[in-house]
Amino acid sequence: MTAAPDRDVVDLLSADHREFDRLFRELEALSGRTGADDLRRKRELVDEVTIGIVRHAVAEETQVYPRVEAEVDREEAERSKHEHGEAEVTMKRLERMDPGDPAFDGEVATLAREIRGHVEHEEGRMFAELRRTFAPDQLAQMAGDVERVKAIAPTRAHPLTPNEAGVRTVLGPVASLLDHLRDAVSGRGRPS
Repeated sequence: MTAAPDRDVVDLLSADHREFDRLFRELEALSGRTGADDLRRKRELVDEVTIGIVRHAVAEETQVYPRVEAEVDREEAERSKHEHGEAEVTMKRLERMDPGDPAFDGEVATLAREIRGHVEHEEGRMFAELRRTFAPDQLAQMAGDVERVKAIAPTRAHPLTPNEAGVRTVLGPVASLLDHLRDAVSGRGRPS
């Protein structure tokens, strides 16, 4: 899917943030529930939010943060990459957990807190800086670049892979292929 010309990278990333929050709210409503359907739905939602966050993060790290680092604020870019790294560790723990594990809901709460904090910071400062620094056509071009990367990005957290654009660009296609193969075999990410 290509971004509409009037939709810029800030709009696109903000829409992703709203979707992540929607998924977290649904997960929070299931917290403490242990019925078979509830556990199945928790797994589906965690897989869905993980896939979305990983694709979003890889796109930001390869298409947005390098520009933020070069033209806006290096510390902002570094902080955001660090926050992504923390969330990747939590997502990897969740991937390995059964939704019936007593610690599962706590890990979901940790991930929601990490992502919401990241979103608050990004939307509070970085996005305003992007709009002040780049022309509308540049922001629209970044949106298209982000969409293209999201379409081919990995679908699983890889916390041992550095959150650097060059590394993600080189290793991303290999990780993506392996992730997509694993997902096809397991059915992960498909509605049941």
